[in-house]
Amino acid sequence: MTEFIIILAIIIVIANIKIVEQNNVFVIEFLGKFSRVMNAWFNVKIPLLERVAEKVSLRSQNFAIDGKYPSKDKVMVDVATNLIYEVVNTLEWIKKFSYVLQNRSQSIAAIVENSLRTYIAKETHEWILEKKDELALHIRTDLEIQFDEWWMVIKSFQITNVNFPVTITDAMSEVVASQQLKNAAENKWEATKIQAIKEAEAEKERKRLQWEWIALERAAIAKWLEENVKIMQAATWQDARQVINILTMTQYLDTMKTIWMTENTKVIFMDSNINRTVDLMQQLMATWETR
Repeated sequence: MTEFIIILAIIIVIANIKIVEQNNVFVIEFLGKFSRVMNAWFNVKIPLLERVAEKVSLRSQNFAIDGKYPSKDKVMVDVATNLIYEVVNTLEWIKKFSYVLQNRSQSIAAIVENSLRTYIAKETHEWILEKKDELALHIRTDLEIQFDEWWMVIKSFQITNVNFPVTITDAMSEVVASQQLKNAAENKWEATKIQAIKEAEAEKERKRLQWEWIALERAAIAKWLEENVKIMQAATWQDARQVINILTMTQYLDTMKTIWMTENTKVIFMDSNINRTVDLMQQLMATWETR
């Protein structure tokens, strides 16, 4: 009999040994009333008189929820959220956290959905899509007040996804596509404009260089005439008019020779009378004298 009692006592003791894992605590009640908290390690509870009321994790807890809410412009917005919270590892926080809510998950879901519904009803669906982070910050601020009363600390609140009905997304895609086509057309027009300006500037520069070259050529011809007139006057004792006539005739004959010897020369009809060249030169000289 004594051995039976000893074995029974050992069994009872072993049955009431509690090993609490790291980052966890056990809330213990004595005859139905909060008594103490078992921390991580080896623990023993009083048989029959104590019981584990709740196992509380001190890790960050993840709570995800997905729901549909009407926006200000009557669009049903599908919003997926993720809430991360944790319990502070103090006796007061753990005690109140364990007893303040009867159904913790249901209460958290209700307050998150109510906050989302309230804020989304104030804004258009486009604002919600563009200001997703701002909306998350508003809701987190609203939730923190209630979570303080529930003895939980919010570590993060994110809106992980925002979806609209297919008709809305198709319409938004068409708007984006139209805007992209408009931007492409504007870019093409701007490129064409820049190209035209560059070509006009290049043509302007080409003509400027061409006229500069002509001016230099004419200056060189004038200098050449001046030098040759002086040389021929000194050699022949003729006046400037006669010298210019001789030079003109020589230039005319050289030009005819050059045309004749050019490989790509085609049939050219021209007056080969030298007197016509002399007459032309005399007319030019007469024009200069009248000025």
